[in-house]
Amino acid sequence: MLLLYAEKLTPRLRYTARLIFEDLLGLPLRFTTDQETYLQTHSAKINYSRIPLQSGIYLQAAKLLFETDIFEQRFKTSTHRGVPIFFLTGKASQLPFDPLAAAFYLVSRYEEYIPFIADEHHRFPAEESLLFKLGGLHLPVVNAYAEWLQELLQESHPQLQFKKPQYRFVNSVDIDNAAAYLGKGIFRILGSYARDLVQLNFNEMWQRTLSLTGRRADPYETFDYVQGLQDQYGFKSIFFVLFTRLGQYDRSLTRYSSRLHSYIKGIADFSEVGIHPSYRSYQRAELMEEELLSLERVLRKDVTRSRQHFLRMSFPITYRHLLELEIEHDYSMGFSTHSGFRAGICTPFRFYDLEQEIETPLVVHPFPFMDGTYIYGQGMDPEEAWEEIETYIRTYRKYGGEFIPVWHNRIFSEKDNEWRGWNQVFEKMVKSASPL
Repeated sequence: MLLLYAEKLTPRLRYTARLIFEDLLGLPLRFTTDQETYLQTHSAKINYSRIPLQSGIYLQAAKLLFETDIFEQRFKTSTHRGVPIFFLTGKASQLPFDPLAAAFYLVSRYEEYIPFIADEHHRFPAEESLLFKLGGLHLPVVNAYAEWLQELLQESHPQLQFKKPQYRFVNSVDIDNAAAYLGKGIFRILGSYARDLVQLNFNEMWQRTLSLTGRRADPYETFDYVQGLQDQYGFKSIFFVLFTRLGQYDRSLTRYSSRLHSYIKGIADFSEVGIHPSYRSYQRAELMEEELLSLERVLRKDVTRSRQHFLRMSFPITYRHLLELEIEHDYSMGFSTHSGFRAGICTPFRFYDLEQEIETPLVVHPFPFMDGTYIYGQGMDPEEAWEEIETYIRTYRKYGGEFIPVWHNRIFSEKDNEWRGWNQVFEKMVKSASPL
């Protein structure tokens, strides 16, 4: 049992302390605002206040967890043991910064509530994030902070029993476009032939013809490929399906397509299926609901997992819409252009609504990279990317994280030149990341 003393208990403090001490360190936790109770307790205890007391671990508290407003925070930054830190504290504190305030700032996505310069898709860009600016986007700093707190507690109370999270690997595949040629409708097919003819792309015309005449499978039908690797290495996958009407950035088979229905029913036999809310839906609850209910009708079961198409999110409105639709797990927490830890953490956490100051039941599952991050965002070749992916896998194993990379069914086809060689990376990844 760990006792945490603070002069005032707030929803922010309770949320953050439970995340760090209960979820990441596995310690039963209780709170007190009574100084005498704290001083008379002889078990493990932390004084989280502005005033040092006679016993226990002293963490000098910043103001963040005792505030209720949202405004641009001003703090000094530094590094500790090679890891970025901020909300620096005085010398009396047993860590040179406030780890609870820093963790809350990152995990709550505080910086995404503050005005920022959005990218072309109205997203919060990696370059605007504090961790990117501090050179620490590749580190799960919140997990490192928890590890440092564990070390302090073990020094003062060696008998404490910690139970850190267990490492997990869950593969995920986004189905942005279920088929390259099939099921597109006569007008889209004729338009594609016309485009290929203008561009003198006769090979593409021939490949399309082979698929349309049934002499070759559609190249994007790569679902059996993933299933075969699952059977071989024993990992699980979640497939997130774009299930909407056609739009500028929503170019898959429409949700009325019998071919798409057939695909997802087959996938549901060996993997979990989640919704991939459309590009247009991130601020439109009615559109998100329409897509979700349509998918549930086809699958004939509830769908409780989601990842936003193009990772378009607006805090807190997108997550509020997901909660209204009884989505329990979201997998959108990452960047498309850069690999790393958007929320500074490699383990799942519950979404905290900063505007309402409440901890919600929505569980956020952060991801470290997607295939397109390396191919398009960073321009890496497969060998370069594999070196970095190996490092991420080691990091996840070290901290007991939940490793959830993002792949796309079309990339597995290796149809285009820039996709070739990535299946080998995927196969090495699942072999290395699967349970030993």
